[in-house]
Amino acid sequence: MNAQPVSSIKAALRREMIARRDALPAAERGRIAAALVDRIVALPRYAAARSVLATMAIGSEWNTRLFLDRARADGKAIVLPRITPPPRHLELHVVRDLEHDLVPGVWEIPEPDPARFERVSIADVDFAVVPALAVDRDGYRLGYGAGYFDRLLAGRTASTYCVVGLPAGFVVESLPHEAHDQPLDLIVDGLATHRTRDAKS
Repeated sequence: MNAQPVSSIKAALRREMIARRDALPAAERGRIAAALVDRIVALPRYAAARSVLATMAIGSEWNTRLFLDRARADGKAIVLPRITPPPRHLELHVVRDLEHDLVPGVWEIPEPDPARFERVSIADVDFAVVPALAVDRDGYRLGYGAGYFDRLLAGRTASTYCVVGLPAGFVVESLPHEAHDQPLDLIVDGLATHRTRDAKS
């Protein structure tokens, strides 16, 4: 009997992880977000970073606005992605005002207005908080399936330190991954930090 394709396994895991995340009470999500931000901003690589990349949260994701507001208060340059028109990919822009300078993008996700903001490359980013539904101990993440972040991160250099923040229950021993999947450097689960196997120093 043929083995189940990796794409099918990932699709089933996505449904499971989204359902588990959606089931978290709002108060618990708030506690998780605060704990993750506290852990992330305590990292030496965050302290040394001049620019930070994150995404605006969607659905039941933890509230990344808490992190972005802290990064701005700490004097970091804020970098947000936008999804370009087809053929779609992620394009990065420096954003100065999170209240007034974002526009609805694909799936109504707030994103930079490309006509107004400086475009940068992933190589210009010092510290990135990468979204995920789940992550394994080797730093491989389960995303939403479009591959946008894996393609973006394939162009990063050793100077871009990539972190994923998730509740402990979404950090698993192993996830199926393919040749294009990009492992991250550090996992933050709100209780501890975990270096991944191939993490940069």
